[in-house]
Amino acid sequence: MVRGLAVVVALVGALALPQGARAEATTLRVAKQFGVAYMQFMVMEDQKMIEKQAKASGLGDITVEFNQFRSSDVMNDALLSGSVDFVSLGIPGIITIWSKTKGTIDVKGATGLNVSPLMLLVRDPSIKSIRDFKEHHKIAMPAVKVSMQAIILQMAAAKEFGEAKFNALDHLTVSMAHPDATAAMLGGPSEIAANFSSAPFQYRQMKNPNIRRILTSTDLFDEPLSFNVIATTSRFRRDNPKLYGAFLAALKEATDFINADKRRAAEIYLKVSKDRTPIEEIMEVLADPAIQYNLKAGGMQSFISFMAKVGTLKNPPADWKEMFFPEALAATGG
Repeated sequence: MVRGLAVVVALVGALALPQGARAEATTLRVAKQFGVAYMQFMVMEDQKMIEKQAKASGLGDITVEFNQFRSSDVMNDALLSGSVDFVSLGIPGIITIWSKTKGTIDVKGATGLNVSPLMLLVRDPSIKSIRDFKEHHKIAMPAVKVSMQAIILQMAAAKEFGEAKFNALDHLTVSMAHPDATAAMLGGPSEIAANFSSAPFQYRQMKNPNIRRILTSTDLFDEPLSFNVIATTSRFRRDNPKLYGAFLAALKEATDFINADKRRAAEIYLKVSKDRTPIEEIMEVLADPAIQYNLKAGGMQSFISFMAKVGTLKNPPADWKEMFFPEALAATGG
């Protein structure tokens, strides 16, 4: 681990070679979504870790803004427009934006963020498997057709109905932020019969005896699957080497913080997110061994192969490692 970190530091440090008098940015804008998968960001925000690392690197005082988005597709638009500097994307999100920007602004992954299972939950007792969905059933997820949940549902459909029918359930899906989908699942009558969710929302829903799990992402993948990776543009990385390095150093610090004291991290999560979930329920979620906070990237090739095969990815990389900066591969061991 020490050797790997030394490689990352060296790679990031190499970016800081003299580039004239151009000053680095004094404001860093980071995009996040909902849930405990973004706990590192909340710890960084609460503990001012990026500001501390930036000052240690000689940048002086900087401003850090954390902005919340519903899903990867919205964050990708924000990154392309220059509204944010770092985005947290599911695997389909990084694949899509890498392909879209290759040869132009060249968006790539800077680091992994976490591993977390995703669950398809249903509240209609007639639904026992994905074969039982009817035309009046709606499946809520962060973003239709492009989110992690959307592509996993397509993979499950291809396995169940045949590859040609990979999108057989797409017309039943609706885009909905996790808190809103959870409210719909736990509330009264609603067209929402199912929710492909994430932590902690899926665990909260399963406390209701009328809600059942019919599919988990781990059913389809043998290797640990990155729920999120962090991406930025090649230009931001080039023009802001110290700020880029300060962000990565703070992210590692936050990751170590969580793994050393999950209860303290849970307290920070509840404070920053304003989530009203009892802390003991958050601790139950964090006790799931399938949830891991680390900076490795995994599971890319399965999504690339599937999306290329069904035609939703027109320009797949020859190797998934093309989509990541060298320091991200060093952290992954690649």
